[in-house]
Amino acid sequence: MNSLNFSLRNYKYGIKKRHYAPPKLRCPYYEIDPVVYRNYETTNKIKVKLSKAWRELHKRTGESYFSETYPLQARTLDYSAKAFPSYRFILPEVIKEDWLAIVDWDKYQRDHTLHQSLCGYVVLKLLDNLTLPDGKLLLDRCVEQILNWQGTAYIRDFLIDCGMNEDDDLLKKKDFARIVWRTFFREAAYIAAIFHDIGYPWQYAERIQGNLDKLNTPAIKQNQSAKQVIDMFSHRLLFHAMNGYKKVDAACPSTWQEKLIQITDVALSKTHGLPGALGFLYLNDCVRRYPPTTQSPLNLLCVEWTAVAIMMHDMRKIYWGQKISTIPENPFLRLSFDKDPLSSLLTLVDVIQEFARPTVKYDVSASSKTKKKKPNKLITLEYKEDCHATKLKIDKNGVLTLCYQMCNGSARAIKRKFLLDDKREYFDTQYGYLDMSSIGINDVQLTVF
Repeated sequence: MNSLNFSLRNYKYGIKKRHYAPPKLRCPYYEIDPVVYRNYETTNKIKVKLSKAWRELHKRTGESYFSETYPLQARTLDYSAKAFPSYRFILPEVIKEDWLAIVDWDKYQRDHTLHQSLCGYVVLKLLDNLTLPDGKLLLDRCVEQILNWQGTAYIRDFLIDCGMNEDDDLLKKKDFARIVWRTFFREAAYIAAIFHDIGYPWQYAERIQGNLDKLNTPAIKQNQSAKQVIDMFSHRLLFHAMNGYKKVDAACPSTWQEKLIQITDVALSKTHGLPGALGFLYLNDCVRRYPPTTQSPLNLLCVEWTAVAIMMHDMRKIYWGQKISTIPENPFLRLSFDKDPLSSLLTLVDVIQEFARPTVKYDVSASSKTKKKKPNKLITLEYKEDCHATKLKIDKNGVLTLCYQMCNGSARAIKRKFLLDDKREYFDTQYGYLDMSSIGINDVQLTVF
């Protein structure tokens, strides 16, 4: 039986041993226009805003939590300066949004300040260490799925459309191709993990628009955003996934465009995946030089496929649909390793990474009475995690078990309530959103300890 343990402590130990370093071989992925970049940076006073964001976070969380957060976020910022330069333009707001998520009253374990950095760690540890039932590493199996060019034919088509020769050795099952694709996939998976949750601010804006739609506000028309998104991005790899990982062909029904608009419209407000993917692409587009003097089809694929993974990791709600049912409403959106190993991996990682995600604990006590004889309430905040580690096991029969090691009995009871829904929605053997049967994982068990 193969097993792996994931925890913040393990990650910090790995950093000291120089493990889990961000892969930077291929970045930057676009040729950046330096004039445009400097204009954005100067006009928006990014350095000033970023410095203020760190100070405000320190003030609100205290030294203990900040000392856990800052080094990991700083590593993310250093990596993004090369991999995703435009990230700096929104990072002050992202820092604020991540902190607000911890104090949210509506969800369980919503921290994202540590979450995205730790997802990068989980990705690298899984790819480099998880041995599947057939004895192969997960990374090697992902590369095999790509080079089969069956479910992943859309990737091959994209590379050829971007200038790669049809006889290129990278499109053949050769040792050289496997080495390059191993490096590429590892890097694409890391950048997808680091930035997969950047869509929350855009989702918030879309929710506001949705509320205004219900008021029949004349200035805002229903589906306007969805139609605009399709007009701007329908030629990108993103919409291959929305079309069931296929190009629209001659057999496409006349109602499909209407269906696509409806799905896009719902995904813009009900998920953070699609807004995040669109923001990721748009921010990259804002600073890249076009037409470029040099460009690598693989580099272009890294950005485009990362955007697909950002979108698809949170499309579970759209897959199942609005109505409570045992059968998914949009089955063509189902994720599987044979069609999209990158998005499938990121979705699994997001399920695994529950450890070291603090939520705020409120302690309300009454102080001395005022002149009006009404006590003032003193509220103290404490940032504590509910889950300190996740253990993964996989046996020779292809049963993968995830055990969440909770910090106390109440956290264990709360988490247990979520597991049945997660099991059905993600891992049901017939209809679960994530199908891992093509890499030998036939069942997934979720437990708490």
